[in-house]
Amino acid sequence: MTTSFSDSYNIDFSAYDSLGALDPILGIDTRLFIDPLLVKNTKIPEFESASNKIEKYFESILRLLKASKKENDMFWNKAFQTFKSSEINGLSIGYGKDNEGGGGIGKIKKLEILRNLKQILEAGTDDPTIFELIGGFQDGIGPDLISDLISNILIEDFISYTQRICSELKIKLSKLSFSKDYGKSDLPANILNGKPIILVPKEFLRDLPIADSFMDINWICKHNEQLRAYLNSVIEGSFKKITVKEQKGHIRKAILDDPEFLKEVLEAYKFAPLEYYDFSDDPTGETIWYQATKNVAKQHPLELKLTDNPSLDDVYVLVEMICEHFKVLIEDNQLCKLLYDKDGKRKHESAAQLLFFGIANSYCIANKIDLSPESDAGRGPVDFKFSSGSDNKVLVEVKLTSNSKLAQGYSSQLPIYLKAEKSLKGIYLVIHNMEISDQRWENFIKLTNESGLKNLKMIDVNAIPKASASKSDK
Repeated sequence: MTTSFSDSYNIDFSAYDSLGALDPILGIDTRLFIDPLLVKNTKIPEFESASNKIEKYFESILRLLKASKKENDMFWNKAFQTFKSSEINGLSIGYGKDNEGGGGIGKIKKLEILRNLKQILEAGTDDPTIFELIGGFQDGIGPDLISDLISNILIEDFISYTQRICSELKIKLSKLSFSKDYGKSDLPANILNGKPIILVPKEFLRDLPIADSFMDINWICKHNEQLRAYLNSVIEGSFKKITVKEQKGHIRKAILDDPEFLKEVLEAYKFAPLEYYDFSDDPTGETIWYQATKNVAKQHPLELKLTDNPSLDDVYVLVEMICEHFKVLIEDNQLCKLLYDKDGKRKHESAAQLLFFGIANSYCIANKIDLSPESDAGRGPVDFKFSSGSDNKVLVEVKLTSNSKLAQGYSSQLPIYLKAEKSLKGIYLVIHNMEISDQRWENFIKLTNESGLKNLKMIDVNAIPKASASKSDK
């Protein structure tokens, strides 16, 4: 079962949304992240002192590192201890599984970060804002871990914010633990598992924080001629062709070689124009699917019947009907529009996966079918598992025609997952979100016909928006 927080407490969505909090989908990761720059510029009362808290926190760690003469001395160990990296359960954002939080920043990664920061300090830069840009020069640090770091620093503020929102909506709170490093707090419970929910203001969230673009090599090269010359001298060919780890290594070296360059970047970052995520357009397809598919399911009900003791074939027939119904909704009922942003740009494949999940979930609940979105560093390895009992499993993989691994997914990826899950049947749902060459499509159809995979069916869905009648007549 998957439901939104507001639905789980029978709160009208418009009333909830008017308060400005993200309405988390319980059981599904919402891949948006807390942007420090947006937090520091908020007027939300619970976060009035957020900017000062963040700065003071980072300053305290840098001060300890500066005083440290060697690793494991008193100051170094205190810096390591002060560097909060606990996993916060209940935030419902980022790459965590089942809304229970991500993995936090582990001890090894924390040690690497402190070593790099110590080097930067010794090179002459002690601006605490450097913490917000560590993803640009530290291996293995992305927006989810920066988000974790900020949530740790401001956890008391997030709890107070959650309590106020729940008070206004008259939502009952319970004493719940959200981290092993903190005590229990009065928080709303997740009806699916009884664990805490911590609400996040929508205005804090972005698909990628501003800091990520500032530490992107293309931005840096446009603004720093010296770094551009340096990179040209050490890299043969395109910077984009080397790995992200290598890119970060070069940026890190440039920072250490030229502290003035880093100061320039930090100043530009601090005064960057604020860019808020457009939740009405939802360009990455992370939130809009839930309400849209709930409405569509009501407007276009699907009559399904499953016996009390269904066979694998019975479950497969039901899943196939859901996939075919999804095809109709996409092709004939304008649902395809949710796969593109307001400018007509194609959204990520995850938007299509969530759209299918929203439709399928509505029908599965009514028919006591368990629908599980799989998870392995995101929404893989296989997209969805439908099951009734331990033996009746049908897998569904969603692929866009814009995905270069369209054929590979059919010929090798899904069959492997079928075997791993001990499932005998699967559906490969191909969604056309771009025109592809006749030759490529013919080769793919030939592959499906000659694969010998009799237990695997391909369903083709045309999600390319149709031109309106007025336009086609011109």
